[in-house]
Amino acid sequence: MQQPSYEMIQCSQCGATNRIPSEKMAFRAKCGKCGAVLQKPSGTNQRVSSYLLRCMECRAKNRIPSSKIREEAICGKCKKPLKTEELFDPQPLVITEGNFEEKVLNSPLPVLLFAWAPWCSTCRAFMPVIDDFAKDSESRIRVGKLNVDQSPNLSSRYSILSVPQIFVFDNGDLRENFPGAIQKHEIMLRMAHYL
Repeated sequence: MQQPSYEMIQCSQCGATNRIPSEKMAFRAKCGKCGAVLQKPSGTNQRVSSYLLRCMECRAKNRIPSSKIREEAICGKCKKPLKTEELFDPQPLVITEGNFEEKVLNSPLPVLLFAWAPWCSTCRAFMPVIDDFAKDSESRIRVGKLNVDQSPNLSSRYSILSVPQIFVFDNGDLRENFPGAIQKHEIMLRMAHYL
């Protein structure tokens, strides 16, 4: 039985992300939050109307309009500058023990971390799924790949006993982990409430 495919469409009115079955995009799909008619973006990359970015000083979430993303953005709560340049880091990032704290624990975005090993054929088979998810979630979720053979301390710290494994971090905390051998739409469903 074929799994249904979904598209993540951001509402141009309220900024909410909506999961819409692909076959329903031909009809007039509406936003689940405000009821506005959703428009499928033209081209391959969705135009984002706003970005949700966490302040690394006070940990507050800030919504920044895309029209103002190149200007110096400041936190609405503590008035400290926001690291908007991190929205545009190339993805997926290679995560090591050296950059784990900076790129995962101190990330202004939620992080999906794919733990893998070079000897694991299942990991290699699902690597394109992670790469595709990273491309689609650019500027909304940071996607990283952790080679467990090269990071034994992190493997021990997070009790990584089997691979592939996916870890979700938000606000510097591990929120959940699940097997990494799942399809892209399942990853999108699990990550939707972090957006």
